Amino acid sequence: MTSSRGPFLTLNAGGVLGGIVTITARPEQGAHLIVDAHWRTIHGEPRTASAEIEGYNAARKLAHEWAGQLAAGREPTS
Repeated sequence: MTSSRGPFLTLNAGGVLGGIVTITARPEQGAHLIVDAHWRTIHGEPRTASAEIEGYNAARKLAHEWAGQLAAGREPTS
């Protein structure tokens, strides 16, 4: 799973901001994973946040945190 190309976990946050949060593997760097969030502001402007995390559990926790914030109408911070 963590050696696959592209995102291997995608969370559709829904809510007013219509966000999506993904986790993507960086197999060339061991257990490093990238957590990305993409959403639009209430005015339709695109926004993103990204973080490089070591370990699946930490990446999963951050992805769920950001998805929860987006679903509640709050923009996550990177």
